[in-house]
Amino acid sequence: MLVCDISKNVSGFSLDVNIVAKPGATALMGASGSGKSMTLRCIAGISKPDKGRIELNGVVLFDSEKKINLPPQKRNTGFLFQDYALFPNMTVRQNIITGVKDKTGHEKQTIAEELAETFHIAPHLNKHPCQLSGGEKQRCALARIFAGSPDILMLDEPFAALDSHLRYELEPELAELVKRFNKPVLYVSHNRSEVYRLCDNIVIMNGGKNEVFGDKRTVFKNPATVQAARLTGCKNIVPAAFTGTRVSVPDWGIEFESDKVPNVLNYVGIRANYLTPASLAKEGDIAAKFPFEIVSEIEDTFTNILMVRKQGTNLPAIRWEMPKKDRAALQKMSQELAFLREHILFLV
Repeated sequence: MLVCDISKNVSGFSLDVNIVAKPGATALMGASGSGKSMTLRCIAGISKPDKGRIELNGVVLFDSEKKINLPPQKRNTGFLFQDYALFPNMTVRQNIITGVKDKTGHEKQTIAEELAETFHIAPHLNKHPCQLSGGEKQRCALARIFAGSPDILMLDEPFAALDSHLRYELEPELAELVKRFNKPVLYVSHNRSEVYRLCDNIVIMNGGKNEVFGDKRTVFKNPATVQAARLTGCKNIVPAAFTGTRVSVPDWGIEFESDKVPNVLNYVGIRANYLTPASLAKEGDIAAKFPFEIVSEIEDTFTNILMVRKQGTNLPAIRWEMPKKDRAALQKMSQELAFLREHILFLV
């Protein structure tokens, strides 16, 4: 288990995180510059926090009060950089061997060959990184990491340098690898779908702080903050206010009763694919509804994106995404848009 409670100031940016990661994959999600990569670098020992404590499986890696700061080579962490950081003057075999610790020359050769088989790069052992594809480079970097039997795996945007086809080809392999690893994995990514498929838990980072933490289903269902809602894909977020149990949403032109309003409410949100024609919803499930008009429409690959608003108003448009097969049917339905109670997100 990883316990990381640290703070660090760099050129006006303040990192202040408290993260606990158990075996399994924990995603770090946040906008660029939110402190995700800096957190990994502090855990790996590449950067030094100003204060705090980092503990991995009972071993203290850093403690500002006790003046403990283990060097990177003593931390037994596996760090996959975005560019994979392979040694360009070394072969695949030599790159993997650099990760092996406390073994004889013959044992290192054997480990490198076994890992090359595991990661499907055995035919490339004598090649240099410049001769490898993006996927082969990633496999080589992972093999080098596993050669050191790390106690934690940290993946910083592992698919960032790969095209979409190769991403989907390698993702199942990485998912199986993470499952077999059975130790903490920190996974940095901007891709919410990728995170949902690969990770168990999610940490939302904002401005150097971990703002939200929870299992992925809970975070997606109830992101709680505007930043978390945006990062998990909510495209409709507007200011809101409430008195007692009554919620007012001026930008949407609606007002409704709810018994689920939190103590503090600044915004509400609804995911673009959760908007519903009123004629398809049960009356008791509807928080609010109104006649709508289409402001604009975009045909996407598999969906139609409608920008709609309350009929006869100049209110801000609401994004509504629907499968193409449902678009034609919409013409035959009552032109009323419904907001279902279970789909409205209350945010701070």
